[in-house]
Amino acid sequence: MAARNRLVLLCASMLAALSIGAHAQTLSIGIQNEPNTLDPQWNLVGNNTQAMRNIYDTLSARDRNLQLVPSLALSWRAVDDTTWEYKLRPGVKFHDGSDFTAEDVKFTISRVGSIPGNPNSYAVYIGQIRETVVVDPLTVRFVTNGPAPLLPTNLSNIFILSSRNGLQPNGDFNSGKAAIGTGPFRVVSWQPGSPLVLRRNDAYWGDRQPWQDVRFVPISRDSARVAALLAGDIDFINRVPIADLARLRQDPKIRVFAGDSAYVYMLFPDVENDSPQGVKDSAGNPVTKNPFKDARVRRALSLAINRQAIVDRTMEGQASVANQAVPAGFFGHSTRIAPAAFDAERARALLAEAGYRDGFQVDLSCPNDRFANDAKICEAVAQFLVRIGIRTQVSAMPSAVFFPRRGKKEFGLHMAGWGSLTGESSYFLGAQVHTARRDLGLGAINTNGISDPEIDALVQEARPVLDEARRRAILEKAMELAMERSYIIPAVTFQVLSAGRADRVSYATRADEETLAAEIAAAR
Repeated sequence: MAARNRLVLLCASMLAALSIGAHAQTLSIGIQNEPNTLDPQWNLVGNNTQAMRNIYDTLSARDRNLQLVPSLALSWRAVDDTTWEYKLRPGVKFHDGSDFTAEDVKFTISRVGSIPGNPNSYAVYIGQIRETVVVDPLTVRFVTNGPAPLLPTNLSNIFILSSRNGLQPNGDFNSGKAAIGTGPFRVVSWQPGSPLVLRRNDAYWGDRQPWQDVRFVPISRDSARVAALLAGDIDFINRVPIADLARLRQDPKIRVFAGDSAYVYMLFPDVENDSPQGVKDSAGNPVTKNPFKDARVRRALSLAINRQAIVDRTMEGQASVANQAVPAGFFGHSTRIAPAAFDAERARALLAEAGYRDGFQVDLSCPNDRFANDAKICEAVAQFLVRIGIRTQVSAMPSAVFFPRRGKKEFGLHMAGWGSLTGESSYFLGAQVHTARRDLGLGAINTNGISDPEIDALVQEARPVLDEARRRAILEKAMELAMERSYIIPAVTFQVLSAGRADRVSYATRADEETLAAEIAAAR
């Protein structure tokens, strides 16, 4: 009887150990926004691309600071002005055991632009590719319509599919049948509203992952996501709300991870219209002469903002002072731009020099549901403007209202966050600073009417330059001029905030705010 009891206890201990071991290799991640597809070429939005990077690989990838690193391609080079050659990684297997070759790259590129009804196509990233040429099984060339220096960056967003199974419908990806990549995890199951369940790809070409199983659990409400972490139901959560930050940091069972985001919160004055909406003179009459066309007034706006106070008080330390439109470390960030200054006395003097000794009135518009404390940042900036004589009224609204109105140029002065998710400044400069030129594909979201021939010339000069050092220097000069002339006024760079169980995970945040299971390490 005693021997039998010992055997029962031994079996129970073994089962408990197996259970603990299985739990140790399972990672549960609470995410704010779930994917709406597993087709890696359908509907280009952040919640989808975040999910895809756990399952599929790209030719070039981006590190946590969004700089290019090798992935399925070991190297790439410009053969001439219109040809890029990629050398592919040997020995890579898809999840179904088939070999990865140049034929899979050609198949992937051909599928991207051929999906009917795609609400937001990935074709934007391959528009310059005229032909994909298979040189040999591990060499592929892209022939482009003119010089395409950003092609390696663009291809970091194109997930490579297997050509073995041919074209597959969107539904087969969502069921998992066609969701076959080369990434660190393969699909087990997924349905909208339910966890995305992944299993480790033991044949992965990269580092072996510590997690055998991963569950991405959609929890949209901030309070519920935090509660699930505190209860131990979830090992890791993304997008920690600032309101819960202190509580999480005080809990010894929780670790908070923070790092600079790609998103910079900026002030955008209308520099185009003579009578911008929401701008009035000191007596409250609509202006017929736009004060923001005067560089001294724009400079006064910048000098009026106490950015460090916003960082310390409004953002509770979860931001950093910004002096340009892209964070440090990004391609095109200039180290020659002076730190952002706060000088209310000088700001008032500049207003007086420009003829606005009595100030004027303005409506400051901003979204109130896109980033943590975005409306509060707007309110803080308004208070600083009031102190230099610009009577400012905040108009905060949902993003669904704000961005369509912004697109119609309905704001005389507005604030919004913007991130150069390519990891470099040419997208921001080309889209938001260059004069609106549909024929050139530039200035598409230049909503405050900037038109500076000197900056335009630099942006256009940089576009075809394949030499990275030269292109970087041109973009830095363009950024320096845009900041010197205060066409756009950066305030703060946001921080990415995630949290996890201290006994389970370690993590370094990404500037693009994506949450990738392969980058969540086991705690030591």
